[in-house]
Amino acid sequence: MTKTPSGFKRLNADIPEELFKEFAKRCVEEGVSKKEFLVQLLEKELFKNSKE
Repeated sequence: MTKTPSGFKRLNADIPEELFKEFAKRCVEEGVSKKEFLVQLLEKELFKNSKE
């Protein structure tokens, strides 16, 4: 198991296969890693109200 860097938390989740396939497809289309895509998505969704 890899060590999570200081200041980070590991995210584990079981998600439906079709949803994962769509997620992977979008990562490829946007040319980003799965980690980068998730960080961007979470920042956008969780912080959108605080920027308004």
